[in-house]
Amino acid sequence: MKHLLIYLVTLCSLASCHTPQTAPATGTAATEDSCRQHLLDSILQYGLDREALFTILGDVKPMSSVVSFTYPIANADSSLRTSANVLNRAEQGRFLDELCAIQDLMNELDFPDLRFIVVPYRSAYGNKRTIQVSAVRISALDSLLKAQESFFGQFGLVPGADPNVVAAVIENTGSYERFRGYGYLFGYPDHAVDFFVDASLTLDRSGTFVERAFFNIPVYAGQEGYFVYANPASYAPSDVDSSLYYRAVDVLDRYETLRSQYLNADSTLRAFHLLQDFFSQP
Repeated sequence: MKHLLIYLVTLCSLASCHTPQTAPATGTAATEDSCRQHLLDSILQYGLDREALFTILGDVKPMSSVVSFTYPIANADSSLRTSANVLNRAEQGRFLDELCAIQDLMNELDFPDLRFIVVPYRSAYGNKRTIQVSAVRISALDSLLKAQESFFGQFGLVPGADPNVVAAVIENTGSYERFRGYGYLFGYPDHAVDFFVDASLTLDRSGTFVERAFFNIPVYAGQEGYFVYANPASYAPSDVDSSLYYRAVDVLDRYETLRSQYLNADSTLRAFHLLQDFFSQP
């Protein structure tokens, strides 16, 4: 699926960010529309089959990763840090066009209480920068910002804040604040967020890795490794963990039933159609 996404993004980028000099032929326009629909369905399917399900079709997680893309667009040349001319359009422009195709599609999505945002990671690896597409449930985000105002308030983030702003602020803050902020946004219990931040601090200060056990919540794509968080190695799951688990599984069970009704002949999912029908229900 990840390779298919990359292929579709490349294929559709030409249709998204360039205005043709003349109106395209009907066949060309139909092909472009089909390409964009395939790309949109592929992105949504990738997220729905994983932990984004619990944001898109439920309110288990205020925010979830949908899919990420990595492009060679970051500045790896320190001599260019004061320059306005960093990227070479002839060499790297196609990556920006691909990103433009993704951004356009996410901007066009309009479902009640949902936003799809595109956030570049602050850290780069050489010339590679990862771009994260995430889903945000607005009401759950507002509730979180209020419930955890003693943390989010320090950044001026309050209920009603734009999800893009919230994600960008947390992405670009200090390491421990970033860990805590994302922990809350991604719907992990308070005890798991506290543990991860404390364990990271211990590792940084003493070089000692804190042993841990992982609590996994299943998604359509697999039983482990998707919606997962760390607890102390000796930790016994509590009622908080159990409640979160069963809330998520209830959403997953409903999705599995619904999903079978929207499959194409090649087993890909008509994900956008599924969401249209889901949100049009009274």
